[in-house]
Amino acid sequence: MLSTKKIFLPLTLLILTLILAACGQSDNTNNAASSTAAATESPAASPAATEAAATTRLYTDYKKREVEIPTDPQHIVYVGSNPGDLLALGIKPAGASLSVIGTQVAYPDLLEGIEDIGYPFSPEKILALSPDLIIFDDWDETGIEALSQIAPTVVVGLDGTFPTEERVRQLADLFGRTEAADRWFNDYQAKVASVKKQLNLTEGDTATSLLVLGSELYIMGGKGLNETLYGQLGFKPAEGVQKLVDAGERFVTISDEVLPQYIGKHMFLLTDTSSKTAARQSALMDSGLWKAIPAVKEGRVYTFDSKYNFDDPITLDRLLDEIAGIFKGKQ
Repeated sequence: MLSTKKIFLPLTLLILTLILAACGQSDNTNNAASSTAAATESPAASPAATEAAATTRLYTDYKKREVEIPTDPQHIVYVGSNPGDLLALGIKPAGASLSVIGTQVAYPDLLEGIEDIGYPFSPEKILALSPDLIIFDDWDETGIEALSQIAPTVVVGLDGTFPTEERVRQLADLFGRTEAADRWFNDYQAKVASVKKQLNLTEGDTATSLLVLGSELYIMGGKGLNETLYGQLGFKPAEGVQKLVDAGERFVTISDEVLPQYIGKHMFLLTDTSSKTAARQSALMDSGLWKAIPAVKEGRVYTFDSKYNFDDPITLDRLLDEIAGIFKGKQ
């Protein structure tokens, strides 16, 4: 039986948007628009007032809120599931929501020195960091007002509102890091071209991403790992997956019985190390149904840690290395 039960990735990988880091598309027009406060100095303006005007500016965020923010923030707190967006721009927040994703991302080595503010976030932990700017990209909008009482809070999205590049370029505009963003995406596309050449795919090669998480099986639609497989490397969705992509489904839960309907020439298997996941995966792989799948019989199943189902820039870059390494070993 097929269920369209949805889950929410990264911070929602409590509820599974670990699974996806990326998500509902909204009207992207003017979401990143910012405006600089006019520094009109009157004859009576004091030096202190002039200095204050020079060190802050107005920014219109995703929620159309006009927020006065520091021009050069020094103590940033990030609330959301994609701290890698900031790290790719060379920005290391003082604090971030790491309780859920801290052990699930592909870049734990880059999180050293970042304080965990909890999830849901702890106002006390954030206050202790004395932030001068809070970046909000979480699904739970009820937290925005409380955060705004602590420090200027800019809403950049609601847990994956935008595709990766749009999210990162929005932050680059906010922090004046457009050149850093350009460098990162230019380097990334060069790496994509190199890996794509190594894969040497046949025209029309299909692929499927299967996520085993706890006791459930999930087929990925157009998000998560498939953003790289289909959007960058040239794999095509298997027929069943194409229907999910066309319907805008990020992923669906499935039963074992319908699994063969979704499997393409290549299968990318995403798992974690929990005992529940291991038991589910073992039971699946011991079944006759699994062993009868052509991709299984012909050795075209590639296993990845589910941490590669995020879509921040750091994960996307490291995923290319993983894919290149696996296919090199198959050649």
